[in-house]
Amino acid sequence: MIIIKVKWLGNSALLVDSEQKIVIDPSFEMEADFEADIVLITHEHDDHINLDDLETVITEETKVYAPQSVYDKFDIKGEVVKAGDLIEEEIKVLDVDCYNSEGSVAYYYKGLYQTADASNYSDPGEEIELLFTACFNDHFSDYLEKVIKLNPKMAVPYHYDPEERQELLQAKGLSSKFEQIGCKSKVIEIGEELEI
Repeated sequence: MIIIKVKWLGNSALLVDSEQKIVIDPSFEMEADFEADIVLITHEHDDHINLDDLETVITEETKVYAPQSVYDKFDIKGEVVKAGDLIEEEIKVLDVDCYNSEGSVAYYYKGLYQTADASNYSDPGEEIELLFTACFNDHFSDYLEKVIKLNPKMAVPYHYDPEERQELLQAKGLSSKFEQIGCKSKVIEIGEELEI
């Protein structure tokens, strides 16, 4: 059995370490000391792609995937993806609607579901071991509804600044609500790693 390690890098950025190193949304709040085999970008907002962070983790061999909205805004090389695509025969590209985005997607990989910063995201059609979801106060009911419907083994709030007291309280509040409806949840620190 392959263990997948998932590290939160701040914002909605994740490092997924299994057979390959996969980075989702390269906009970090910590130093990156790794090279990515694959980079997945959910949409064109600056808190989901930082060109300096992207340059830090890519090599000549790194494959970059993103919706067209990212390539329209940034001069980077990569492959355009859309909802319904399958990357490398194992990463599902799913439909989401991120506020004020020209085009956004989410990614599902071997039990991990990274939902960008959307409050409405698709069912991947497979068991969700670990769900990362934003934690904006005005969308709590949407997040709770999705967790009830999708039934992940664990839901983790992200896309907040743990140094900002109000944002940290929102994350803790959402995590507590997940627990109240019977879903295991945890508030993690930037740089903390979980395994699935």
